[in-house]
Amino acid sequence: MKHFYISIFSFFLISSFDALSQDWKNECVGYYKLQLPDNLEVALYPVDLIINPLKNPAWRKDEFVRRYLFPQISFGEDRYQNSLGRVQAQFSNFYYRGYEINISSENKTIIDFLTYKREFKVRTDVHIKDYWDERDYRVSLKLSVLSKELAEQSLAYHIDDYADAFSASDSGGYSLFINKNKRIYIFENLKETSSLDEQLKINKPEILSLLNRFQPRNLYEVPTEQGFCFPYGFIAGDSGHEKRNMGVTYRLKDHPDVTIFFQDLGTNGEIPTDKGSMKEAMTRMWNSRYLMGASKKELLFPKWKFIKMDSREGMRTFVKATYDNVPVYDYKGHVTERLNYINYGYLAYVRGDKEARNKEPDLLLYVSQDSEQAKGQPPMDKDELEKMAERIVRSVKRR
Repeated sequence: MKHFYISIFSFFLISSFDALSQDWKNECVGYYKLQLPDNLEVALYPVDLIINPLKNPAWRKDEFVRRYLFPQISFGEDRYQNSLGRVQAQFSNFYYRGYEINISSENKTIIDFLTYKREFKVRTDVHIKDYWDERDYRVSLKLSVLSKELAEQSLAYHIDDYADAFSASDSGGYSLFINKNKRIYIFENLKETSSLDEQLKINKPEILSLLNRFQPRNLYEVPTEQGFCFPYGFIAGDSGHEKRNMGVTYRLKDHPDVTIFFQDLGTNGEIPTDKGSMKEAMTRMWNSRYLMGASKKELLFPKWKFIKMDSREGMRTFVKATYDNVPVYDYKGHVTERLNYINYGYLAYVRGDKEARNKEPDLLLYVSQDSEQAKGQPPMDKDELEKMAERIVRSVKRR
């Protein structure tokens, strides 16, 4: 990426989960409303790794790579981004109308946004200096480089200040950083132009419009007005059918082995799931994407069942995945034991109109259970997992 961020008593006593008696609340994803169990957490970008990014272990003075790393979507605040929480969150996507949206977890205190902006600028300037050092090194080896004029044009950037926000622009696009409710929201738009001046002319109205329509929100707070939902945020007053890929992963706090992934995919044009029948498409998903690493996967009865999500016809499957002889490693990377266990996954899918997917999108619900994450308590019973997933499917409605 060319630019900047350069670009608590009873949990372990619970042995079962009753999907029917659980408290449920409304939540929204993209242009859809659905019911979800209470007491969820959302996979987001760890806030500390945005404010205080890790240094890139691959950085070397004679090789032009970024000195700092941007985190990945995860559960929890693991500073080294190597926990199972990342695996559970791997399907999340936050894309809307040309923007990749990066939403941070909640900071413990109010974010010192002025310091964050200052250190962001310092990291950007360091990156630019690294570029020139690498360029000089390549020149010394008589290797080809960009002309000084083109390099200066490419590296030129500009920062604009707004209330609780700032934008950073270069010829390759811009990023808008918003500080609200102890979170940082980053809207990144990679829209290349011929120069920084041209970029600023184009993006200024876009940034002002976005700032005017953006609203932070709480989990389970569903706006009544037209607009687009994403975790802890809302963009009011849009067309209602913008291009997007909003896939959000939730995890049950009292059953961390269970994640819920819902996706509103409104991107026009052919995608892999358009090919073949619904059964063929869902089979490919199971084979290449979900409950991976299993020694065996078995479709449970009824193997293929028609469902309705948002009053549109789709299909659901429920899979038992057997894992044999799975290695467990210690901190030195040595295998300490090998485990055998079973996980379950529920997949419901509605195929959209590939020529007008922005208006009639693909909808997907994946509810999975991962025994490795049960954390000292029995994993969720498969029947309760299925009941929970089916209730979510029935609740999905266009806002």
